[in-house]
Amino acid sequence: MPWELLTWLLAFILQSALLGCCMYQLIQLSDLECDFINPHDASRNINSVVLPEYLCQAALTIFMLLSGHWLYGGIHLLLLAYHVRQYLRRGHLADVTEIFRQVAPRKRREMFKLAFYLLTFVLAIYK
Repeated sequence: MPWELLTWLLAFILQSALLGCCMYQLIQLSDLECDFINPHDASRNINSVVLPEYLCQAALTIFMLLSGHWLYGGIHLLLLAYHVRQYLRRGHLADVTEIFRQVAPRKRREMFKLAFYLLTFVLAIYK
């Protein structure tokens, strides 16, 4: 029983980090859209949290699959596959010259990820 508790406690902590990264990116995009921040700073800030988010997602997925939580790990495996695809296509980086064109699609993508993280966060709390 204590291992089960530690497993879900770690999942809770990693989910909190993922929610924080996602909300930070959404705030940066909203500030850029409202012209509160310049494109260079927004791109730098967004790019600084993308890789930690991807690594945290990978750690959570691998940990859940290794601990035998197949459904929870499988759900996260889908998002991890998407993150790997974005990384290989270099779509994870925000380009300073094209960030204004990318605001709407990036916000939509981040909102989807936020909803996904919130759903899995509630599942982690429930467990």
